[in-house]
Amino acid sequence: MSAVFPLVAIAMLLPLTAPAQQRLFSFGAIADVQYADKDDAIGRQYRASTAKLSACASLLNREQLEFVVELGDLIDEGAGNLAVIRRFYDQIQAPRYNVLGNHDLAVPRSGLLSALGLSKPYYDFTRKGWTFVVLDGMNESVAGGWPAGDPHEQAGRATLESLRAQAVANAQTWNGAVGPSQREWLRGVLAQAGAGGNRVMVFSHFPVLAAACRPEHLLWDHEEVLRILESSPAVAAYVNGHDHRGGAAVQKGIVHLTLPGMVEHTVNESCQVVDVYPDALVVRQAGAQSGRRYPLR
Repeated sequence: MSAVFPLVAIAMLLPLTAPAQQRLFSFGAIADVQYADKDDAIGRQYRASTAKLSACASLLNREQLEFVVELGDLIDEGAGNLAVIRRFYDQIQAPRYNVLGNHDLAVPRSGLLSALGLSKPYYDFTRKGWTFVVLDGMNESVAGGWPAGDPHEQAGRATLESLRAQAVANAQTWNGAVGPSQREWLRGVLAQAGAGGNRVMVFSHFPVLAAACRPEHLLWDHEEVLRILESSPAVAAYVNGHDHRGGAAVQKGIVHLTLPGMVEHTVNESCQVVDVYPDALVVRQAGAQSGRRYPLR
């Protein structure tokens, strides 16, 4: 059973009572900045993302944050646009972590990873009894920055053809899959975290739970990934972007958060802080004193 809450409605819910327990730490989170030097279209204010991200950086720098995670689609297209928006992203003073989004991969992978300071497209890190897992949802894809004929691209084409034959909503070229090898890696990370007594939060560009997004945005292999997550008692939350509208749901004790896309929303709506407590996550606007509380299992 899922409980669903539109994340963009958080501003209307403030103030809410924060948990009585002491906060463990906080981190900042942004998604779908999607900067490009081009005119607005389909509700997306591409050029305005520089000013929005700069304002967001100022708000985040006033917080005491363990880190900030950027959940993919820092750009809409083009290496030149990446160089521009990086100047504003680098204004954030806390340690920064990046997730690969589908629009980011308009830039070839090798150059993109180097520009973002990533040695690998998927990885994990730990903070204060938590393991954070970053997934590459374009690992198997037709638009994932792979050279034509690469095995990852070939696997992506096969998966997309299969999904189109099933007429499912997420059979879109702008989605992708983590694939079997990364899913096996994920199982290993979850097992290691659980054995060490760590809780786990997963970051990805793509949602895996339909209740937390519009279905056309789901990761291609969302069902397989969701089964892995729900089979591990260590997993507490899954946080993603991609669906600019945002959303949230809780299923089988796992909190699923889809952050609103900055390119289509105000700074207040899209510049988020997550306060981590022993028994809950509180998601709030950067600079706000309270927000929406999600109990943890």
